[in-house]
Amino acid sequence: MTPLYEKMGLPSNIVYIRSINHDELPTEVLETIDKTIPLFAVYAEDGQQIALVEDQQVAFELAQEHKFSLHSVH
Repeated sequence: MTPLYEKMGLPSNIVYIRSINHDELPTEVLETIDKTIPLFAVYAEDGQQIALVEDQQVAFELAQEHKFSLHSVH
């Protein structure tokens, strides 16, 4: 079976999670979300955003569920 990261065209299964400021989002996304809720993004090692969620724990679970290797960027 082909790993998800390969199906998505990502360089590897390494990802990182970081909080997102609402002003970093495109206008069309801002129009569809509650701006009072903090957002977290999952990024591939090359910086490509692959998910945007409203809860840090959900971001971690999403990475684990899809067998991504979560790394710290600090």
